[in-house]
Amino acid sequence: MSSKDREETFKKQKPLFVLETFFNGEKLCDRALNLVGNNNFLLDSGAFSYMNGKEITKQELDVFVDKYISYIKSRDIKYYMEMDVDVIFGIKQVEKWRHKIEISTGKKCIPVWHLNRGIEYWKKMCNEYNYVAIGGLVTGMKKQNYPLIKKMINYANSKGVKVHGLGFTKTKILREFKFYSVDSSSWSLSAVRGNQIHHFKDGVIEQRQIDKKDKINYKTNGSLLASHNMKEWIKYQIYMIGVK
Repeated sequence: MSSKDREETFKKQKPLFVLETFFNGEKLCDRALNLVGNNNFLLDSGAFSYMNGKEITKQELDVFVDKYISYIKSRDIKYYMEMDVDVIFGIKQVEKWRHKIEISTGKKCIPVWHLNRGIEYWKKMCNEYNYVAIGGLVTGMKKQNYPLIKKMINYANSKGVKVHGLGFTKTKILREFKFYSVDSSSWSLSAVRGNQIHHFKDGVIEQRQIDKKDKINYKTNGSLLASHNMKEWIKYQIYMIGVK
């Protein structure tokens, strides 16, 4: 989305909460942080980008971690995700980076559970942290895993632990899961890659391919389509705040 369309969008429909990934750079993170404030901002490490095709060495990620630490400290970030690159460097290395970040910033991260970590590790996370996340919901989680995920969330909630669903965009079934928070980038990706238009209707997000009956030629203006989709998702965000 262009900067102009982004600003126009926020004038008409300002989000209540924003997640931004450090992988996108400090400028975009600052923009999101300033838009909603520290209490309503969630910083993602960018690990998802590395686990899904972007190559990086351990030495390069060491440098990235140092920059991540510096940003968290300089902006006094309240909520941030760990560097959950288990599938690349293994859980032991992830734990070393987690420890380094927490010691350096003086703040606990939001650890991110993946299937490979197992249930006992989930229980460990819930015993040590008050805000945790479930990853892999975009790429590695199948429908047969949903009952397990529900049980895991219920277990966390029973201990007073908040759970974030990374990339959980299935609005028709979202209320079946007792997530504290979720995020979605489908408003942008579906506009850029799939020419799909989103509409908030009856408590869910509906999507379809753009066609001739649309008043604006979104097909030739991906930025405008992303702007439209974002406004619809903000409506959904506001709606979900009121759902008990």
